[in-house]
Amino acid sequence: MEIALTAAAAGLVGAAGPWVLRRIPEPVDPDPDKPAYRDLAGGTGLVLVLALVGAVSGGLVATGIDRTGLLPAWALVCGVGAWLSYVDLRTRLLPYVIVAPLYLATWLLVGVAAIVETDARILLQALVANVVVYVVFRLLHAVGARLGGALGYGDVRLAAVLALVLGPLGVAATTAGLYAGFLLGAVLGVGLALAKVIDRRSFAFGPYMVAGAVVGAVWGPHVLGA
Repeated sequence: MEIALTAAAAGLVGAAGPWVLRRIPEPVDPDPDKPAYRDLAGGTGLVLVLALVGAVSGGLVATGIDRTGLLPAWALVCGVGAWLSYVDLRTRLLPYVIVAPLYLATWLLVGVAAIVETDARILLQALVANVVVYVVFRLLHAVGARLGGALGYGDVRLAAVLALVLGPLGVAATTAGLYAGFLLGAVLGVGLALAKVIDRRSFAFGPYMVAGAVVGAVWGPHVLGA
């Protein structure tokens, strides 16, 4: 039942993506070739795709974690993660107007999880992971900026969100989730660039980060040890 409910909730959140895209404001100084968010909203097909991506990722997480109080937070992250992945693939941007509310809402749901499970460690683990992951990604962003790297500040913000739901699952899940994102980005991203499916000079890392977080939640503790 928990798996079905989490998948359904994440799918419903994912399906709301086009509705949100029609309503969010454009960046103050967008690139000339950036498509407008409202033009990315698409039709019924996109709704179904985002719903499916959210439902599958949410369902996978629900099968792999034992802290069921965190499932609402994961359903939200998986659903909105589907929107962000799509937008990043099309624009190479992770909109602050989506990531910032997601961050706050995720904190709220993690807090609810701590109350439901009567375990204050959930909040402490989320906070520690949030700080450590943010600092690491902020440093990577700073170094990458000097070397012409592709890690954007939107990726730094998204990493902080993912840390909130990975942290309470343990060090193994958090480490595997972040490492899997880089590994997927390196293998799939480079492969797609070589196949000229994507432009290697404008790399969208967001989708791989979200996918990596799901991998870390489901398989991380089994691979690296609890």
